[in-house]
Amino acid sequence: MQQQMAATVEEQMMVKAIRDECPWETLPKRIQAAVVSKDEWHRRIVDYCIRKRLPWNNSFARKVCKEGEYYEDLMRYLCRNLALYPYHLADYICRVMRISAFKYYCDVLFEAMKNEQPYDSIPNFSAADALRITGVGRNEFIDIMNKCKSKKIMWKLSKSIAKELLPAQPADLAIEPWWGVRFVNFTLEEFKKLSEEETIAIDKICKEEVNSYVRFDPEVINCLYRRGGVYFDVPVYPEDRFRVSRLEGFVSNKDQSYEDPIEELTFINSRQLHHLPADWDGP
Repeated sequence: MQQQMAATVEEQMMVKAIRDECPWETLPKRIQAAVVSKDEWHRRIVDYCIRKRLPWNNSFARKVCKEGEYYEDLMRYLCRNLALYPYHLADYICRVMRISAFKYYCDVLFEAMKNEQPYDSIPNFSAADALRITGVGRNEFIDIMNKCKSKKIMWKLSKSIAKELLPAQPADLAIEPWWGVRFVNFTLEEFKKLSEEETIAIDKICKEEVNSYVRFDPEVINCLYRRGGVYFDVPVYPEDRFRVSRLEGFVSNKDQSYEDPIEELTFINSRQLHHLPADWDGP
């Protein structure tokens, strides 16, 4: 019991030190003794920032690792844990790394399939968002797994056949007219392949401050979206308020075994909404 309390105190001290951005040299002796080395302290900092889904440029991680390395580690961690896509980090994840929500959720589904995890191992909100983006839900997941296992020897030799059965393009998305349109970092070859209408749309996104979906030809933007050329930004302001609807048709898939502040927040809000009066019309 005393050891557990001591560990908890040390963990709290470490969290405070990370939040205060304490370098190794100024750490309390007790924390230095527990962490052992400067490299290990830097690893703890990065791990904490990743678990909290913090952007590199305004977290302590910026002082101990490179931006690209941080986001690569973050995406590996999220995919391994079948977590929600980090939409708040899309400016780097989607624009620079070119990992769209569609590509990410295909990787998440493949991660579960190659490890032969059941569909229920995917956390509820990840499963719901994956269905929204890829069109793959419980039935489609089971169907793909049955097709893979029917190949027997091929499935044992290479799990990649599951990836080949996943969708090649995202599902049709219900896009709100007020969503912002952002473009990714195109390669020169990709840019050369753009149609005249697509080039005009990209040029318009570059030049205008307001890039609401309603200001563009939806066919052009939808085509770019399906090819991963653009992504959508949902503008959020401090005065905004949200309601998270309860997930319909989803049972409790998985006891959460890792820290996911976004899913926890979403889950709490959906539970709170369930207990509100039927005539409630608040923010």
